[in-house]
Amino acid sequence: MKHSKYLLFVFMALISLTIKAQNVTQLTWTGTLNNKIPISLSYSISKGIITGEIIYLDTKNKTPIKVIGSVKDDKSYRILEFEKSGNISGIITGKPTETEFVGDWFSPKSRKSLSLKLANPIKKQKMLSQNAFITTADYHYGYSEKGSQGDFQIEKLKNGKFRFSIFSVTSDPARNIANIDETEVNIAGNSFVYSLPEEKNNQFKVIFYPEFVVVKYTKGDFEGQFGHNATIEGIYLKMVK
Repeated sequence: MKHSKYLLFVFMALISLTIKAQNVTQLTWTGTLNNKIPISLSYSISKGIITGEIIYLDTKNKTPIKVIGSVKDDKSYRILEFEKSGNISGIITGKPTETEFVGDWFSPKSRKSLSLKLANPIKKQKMLSQNAFITTADYHYGYSEKGSQGDFQIEKLKNGKFRFSIFSVTSDPARNIANIDETEVNIAGNSFVYSLPEEKNNQFKVIFYPEFVVVKYTKGDFEGQFGHNATIEGIYLKMVK
């Protein structure tokens, strides 16, 4: 009897893990930047969020670099190329069709733009994990040292709640600030919604993923809440200590 109960427990646990994973299509494109630099770009899309990797095929080690992005309302893509430090070394924009991906690659550091031309996508099914174990962690993004920067911090408290804060600045020399001071929240699942204390019509959502967090406005325009052009919206990469 005990053995049967154990098997039932294992079976239910496996079902739970399966529910938290999603079967998605992964696309792998090959092509060039500026008609010279050979690259491979692989990604999958779930709920408008793009995750994958880019490989520069002319490098010695051909090391995959993490990419994270989003699908816009007009179906165009904005994909960020993340270094392990959270620095964004490249931005890919474009609107793929069934057979080609034409767009641009932009370097936030050098301000250089290169044409992007990819074709012959290879499709395969992939199980994408939706598990996001939320605990104390730091997240960061940076568009080069002189570009805009952002930090998101989350701390798990003993009472079961979480404390979070957000701090971001625009590019120099102005460095206008957008920030949310340390605030306690309850988190159910992998996200929470927060309204500004003095401006209930200004609301944003924080969504946790295994390796990054997404902050996006859901209500209001946040006009006048932060410094000029400053925003807390963005994709923040989880820092591994």
